[in-house]
Amino acid sequence: MEKAVAREEMRARRKALGAEERADMQSQALTRLLSIPELHRADWVYPFVSCRTEIDTWELIRSLLKQGRQRIAVPRVEGTVMEFVEIHAWQDLQPGSMGILEPVDGEVVAAEHGVMLIPGLAFDRAGNRVGYGAGYYDKYLELHKGADLYTLAYAFDFQVVDQIGAEAHDRKVDAIVTDQGFYRF
Repeated sequence: MEKAVAREEMRARRKALGAEERADMQSQALTRLLSIPELHRADWVYPFVSCRTEIDTWELIRSLLKQGRQRIAVPRVEGTVMEFVEIHAWQDLQPGSMGILEPVDGEVVAAEHGVMLIPGLAFDRAGNRVGYGAGYYDKYLELHKGADLYTLAYAFDFQVVDQIGAEAHDRKVDAIVTDQGFYRF
């Protein structure tokens, strides 16, 4: 599947989900995500903060903060650079330049020894992904390629396709968790 086609098709499919169907799929995906051993062994969790029609990560973030067993850092974008900032409470987040909740203040951390949830529009069965086109995660992962990170795409199962036309700069994920499955590469 071509990237442009994947972006258009998956945006439409996510937008078309009804509220009840979305809630059911998100609940199943969260249950599956919380059962993954890598998540429980991680010192740090680096979730994206979901927005618009993405699979919800808010409940996961709130749960992790409440449990207090791991340190949590979420993305903040400054210009063309994405960095991760530790948060201690949901109130640490405010709408950023793109309308996505992100930390206003806090310590910037170098992602390591943890699980990083990766957003995207489509993923294939080889671990390739189609993001939103700005390349924030690809650039970040390239800069931190020596870090001890388990990269985990988190999405609805229909976002997983047979094949995506990947480019040389695209970074693969280690696994994908969805409402219907767990795909490890």
